[in-house]
Amino acid sequence: MKKSTASGERQKTRRFFDFVSFVYPIIERSLAPSYRDALAVLDLDPQHDVLDLATGTGILAGEFARRGHRVEGLDFADKLLKRARKKYPEASFRSYDLIDLQEIPDDSHAIVCMGFLLHGLDAEFREQILTQAGRIATHQVLVFDYGRRGGLFVRFIEWIEGPHYPGFLAASRQDEFAVAGLEIRQEIQLSEYGQVWVCVAREVD
Repeated sequence: MKKSTASGERQKTRRFFDFVSFVYPIIERSLAPSYRDALAVLDLDPQHDVLDLATGTGILAGEFARRGHRVEGLDFADKLLKRARKKYPEASFRSYDLIDLQEIPDDSHAIVCMGFLLHGLDAEFREQILTQAGRIATHQVLVFDYGRRGGLFVRFIEWIEGPHYPGFLAASRQDEFAVAGLEIRQEIQLSEYGQVWVCVAREVD
């Protein structure tokens, strides 16, 4: 995908998320407990700093911060970031388009995470995000997303968001992560529909 084309699509996506920002309190009530439970199971070293991609209203970033991690959340939807800064002042949030992830230095964060990001992207952009995440992270890449098809409400929201949700569910996570240079080390059931994949960069022979 050419950057000029991708940039135009990202502008449309930014406007979409700013437009639907009013539904995020509902999403927060659903996701926050699941994130909290998953992080309790993972019990990650709080000395490891976290870069949260597509942080939205900061739900996942906030749960990391509550466990003592230094967290920076990136997103390009200003209305979502405004809510994140207000709700989770213990974390840091920055306006940033993930199309520019290559600008972030190698090995600059211990953990790179993303909460329900990948299912909304086409396969090419998913690979780019995962590849960059593996390059940036020194320890782990954590992917929180759908492990199976959601209920009617989920499918309705994803239909509004865009066409990539079915393709994401049909793709093999193991194969997709491997193409991006990542190896799955652990999987955790997040909720009825959600899954967490704990990944590390694959060693090059």
